[in-house]
Amino acid sequence: MINGLLTLRGAWDRVRDDVVLKFYVVAVTAYGMSTFEGPLLSIKSVNAISHFTDWTVGHAHIGALGWNGMLTFGILYWLIPKLFNTQLYSRKLASFHFWVGTLGIVFYAIPLYWAGFVQHFMWKEFTPDGVLRYPNFLETVVQIIPMYKLRAVGGAIYIIGAIVMFYNLFKTMAAGKLVGNEMAEAPALEKNYTSHKGEHWHRWIERKPIQLLIVSLVVILIGGLVEMIPMFMVKENVPTITSVKPYTPLELHGRDIYVREGVIPVTPHDSPVQVRNGALR
Repeated sequence: MINGLLTLRGAWDRVRDDVVLKFYVVAVTAYGMSTFEGPLLSIKSVNAISHFTDWTVGHAHIGALGWNGMLTFGILYWLIPKLFNTQLYSRKLASFHFWVGTLGIVFYAIPLYWAGFVQHFMWKEFTPDGVLRYPNFLETVVQIIPMYKLRAVGGAIYIIGAIVMFYNLFKTMAAGKLVGNEMAEAPALEKNYTSHKGEHWHRWIERKPIQLLIVSLVVILIGGLVEMIPMFMVKENVPTITSVKPYTPLELHGRDIYVREGVIPVTPHDSPVQVRNGALR
C-alpha cells in the first residue's frame, strides 16, 4: 500500500482530474487495510474478540469491495476506451460511480465492525450466577438488525454505482469500434545479458525463472517449518492446572439446572465436588 501511494508522490494533482487514479488509490488503500488486518486477526487476543462475529465479514468485504471491486472498476474504465479506440462516454458518471462506490463500502463495512463488537460483548456477558446473560443466539441477531439495515443500504449504493458503470461503458463501446489487432514491434531479447552499473543485487535471479521458483519454494518451506514444528512439539498450547478438571457435558447440564432453579450452596462447607454431584443441602 505504501509503495503504491508513494508512487503518486508529486503527482497527486492528477488524482483530482483522473477518475481511474481515484479508483486505484482507494483500491490500494483497501488492500493495505485488509492485508494488515488479516495478520492482526490471527493474534490470539484479537481473534478472541473477532471469532464468529461479523468483524470477520467486514474485514473480508474491505478486501472484496475495496481492493478487488475498485481495482476492477478502475481497470475497466482504463481498458474499454483503449480497446474501442475512443474516449470514455462520461467522466462525470465515472466520478459519480467512484463516490457512491466509496460511500457504499463505508456504509457496508463500518456497521459490520460495529455488529462484531456488539456480538462479542453480548456473547461474553455473564450474570452474577455465572451463566450467560444472552444464551439465545437470536438475542444477538435482534440487536444487530440496525447494522444489517445499514449494510443493505451500503450494498445497494455500491450496486447502483456498478450499474452506472455498465451504462457508461456500454455507451463508450457503442461510440467506438473494437480494435481486433494492432501492429506492434519489440526488439528481440538478448541471450547474453551484461550487467550494468547501479543494478540491484537481485537482478541476476529475476532473469532465471526456474532458479527463482526453486529459491522461492525453499524460502516458503522454511517459513512453513518454522510455524509448524513448534505446533507438533508442544503438547498443549493452553496451560492447564492438574487440580482443575472441566465439567463433563452431563455435569454442566446439571449445574445449569441447579442455577436455573435457584439451588445454591447454603453453607461454606459445600465443596465443589458436592456441588458437582448435586449433594446440596
